[in-house]
Amino acid sequence: MNLIASRLGLFRLAPLGALLLLLGCTQKISICPVPAILADTQSVTIFRPGTAPDLANELFTVSLINATGDCTYNTRSNLVHATLDLTFRATRAPTSEAATYAVPYFVVVHENDKIFAKHLYTLKLTFAPGAAVTTITQSPDELELNISNGKLPWNYQEMTGFQMTAAQIEYNKTRGRYVP
Repeated sequence: MNLIASRLGLFRLAPLGALLLLLGCTQKISICPVPAILADTQSVTIFRPGTAPDLANELFTVSLINATGDCTYNTRSNLVHATLDLTFRATRAPTSEAATYAVPYFVVVHENDKIFAKHLYTLKLTFAPGAAVTTITQSPDELELNISNGKLPWNYQEMTGFQMTAAQIEYNKTRGRYVP
């Protein structure tokens, strides 16, 4: 009986042993720093050079329509390596000409009101001749985040949006694109 009881005890401890082995390793986790789009900076309108910000003068509008993320977590070093995939959609009035533009956007890593990093990137988009819509997927640089003080990867957020001028922000307010 003692032999059977000791073997049953080992089988009960096997999951705990496997968990302890994993704790010192890098592992892919399903709850990563949360990817999000800052609603007030989700869309930006670019106007023809030298014109007033008016619907009739719009060159194109680009919107950030999706943000997804993935990560790995090294419990020994408390490092999270997170990736972000962003999808943009740009629209313009139909024209027979091709056009290429560049628009700045940002990615901020934060926890509540504490910002850990802000990175600026440039979205390059091209409209084919005759195209009124183009969709672009872009992946900014991988993020490395040191988790400390008992925090977990999902306590952080990767917030993204367009880096806008004061005039672009004001125009968005007139278009009802701002979220109260």
